[in-house]
Amino acid sequence: MSWGLSPQGIEGMLEQNNAGGTPAERRALAKKIFGIISDAFRSAITNASEILFIASAGNSDSDARFFEFIPSSYDLPNTMSIGAVDKAGDEAAFTSFGKVELYANGYEVESVVPGGDRQSWSGTSMAAPQAANLAAKLLAVYPELTTAQLRALIIDGCDIKIITENRKVILLNEKKSFELAEERFPHRK
Repeated sequence: MSWGLSPQGIEGMLEQNNAGGTPAERRALAKKIFGIISDAFRSAITNASEILFIASAGNSDSDARFFEFIPSSYDLPNTMSIGAVDKAGDEAAFTSFGKVELYANGYEVESVVPGGDRQSWSGTSMAAPQAANLAAKLLAVYPELTTAQLRALIIDGCDIKIITENRKVILLNEKKSFELAEERFPHRK
């Protein structure tokens, strides 16, 4: 899921359209609308426990644990939030952090755009599809995996890069995830 919604985003949309009244009223209305949308999405994701939802963490260079952001701030057993690293495996300057399960390359990722042209794009929206791609490949080889098993294979297969005593970057490692799958589920192949 390469999108996100926050109370501040809704407030901005209301302001752009001269809706919602005074700034205080607009802020309260945005919070109310956000709550309705967030509750609906949280319920839908919770009730679809057989699906692994992979979300881009956001590009605000902030700690995602302190911001309400749909869907990356959800802490549910069937969600994963993906941050971005550069080609050297270092946190990208723009990536959100904190409530991030793992990181993948999100810097100057070659993308095909409408019309077939190729462009390099950066963002957590470039990183999240790499985790979704790994999930799809694992399910193609091991279709009986549960959501919890799939999530564990992806996370347990990651490499850990220490940034500081309190911070680390957990890097997606497709090869290690498949090696773990072969160890844990040899009968399924």
